[in-house]
Amino acid sequence: MNIFEKMKTEWERTLLLSVFLLIAIGAGLITYRLLTMEDGGVSTREKRPTSPRYFDVTSYSYLEPAKLPDVMNPLAFTHSLRRRPAPPQPPPPKTEPKNDQKTPQPKPPVANTKPTPQPPKPGAEKPVTPKPVEQPKPKPPPPKPKPPPRKLKVMYSGYSDVEGGTRKAWLRVVEEKENKRASGRFEVGAQLLDAVKIESFDADKIVLIHSGGKKATIHKGKKNEQELTIQ
Repeated sequence: MNIFEKMKTEWERTLLLSVFLLIAIGAGLITYRLLTMEDGGVSTREKRPTSPRYFDVTSYSYLEPAKLPDVMNPLAFTHSLRRRPAPPQPPPPKTEPKNDQKTPQPKPPVANTKPTPQPPKPGAEKPVTPKPVEQPKPKPPPPKPKPPPRKLKVMYSGYSDVEGGTRKAWLRVVEEKENKRASGRFEVGAQLLDAVKIESFDADKIVLIHSGGKKATIHKGKKNEQELTIQ
């Protein structure tokens, strides 16, 4: 069996080797092109076209005036324009000579017009000094109006013993107008709502002090709730 028949028989292996061979050839060509390229250059060997020169920088012909052709353009102006005569200049203004030689004349002295003070004549009356005006005394401020009386509802509910041997009264004080309330257990001498003060209490009643020393006795129980008027 020759090689062609063998390649025909095993065509899958032949096709795979052909693909690998083409890939290797392509990779070799790409590597060669990359190695032969210069930094920033191209792989072609052709020369770049020369850039056009718009004017010659080696000579100074551009500094010389342009030369007009011998044949004039019939459409161009051939007649020179006349200049208008300049207006006559006005005559210079007449200047009067300055009188610098005159010396300023001194001003006459001004007489002192203020009268000189003279001593008082004997027997003349002394000037009367005006009396100071008495200022009215400020009026005292009007008395402040008394606040309206306060009304408190007080209910006594007895007392209870506390640790230490002290007693506390069960008391409720309500001021409905100001929406104030004080309820709970209080000792003797406690002051409630800045209006009443507990003086004493027992199992049946409690004694309160209000309105600058007035005393009120309130008995135990809800039915004995009492209303106090505080001035």
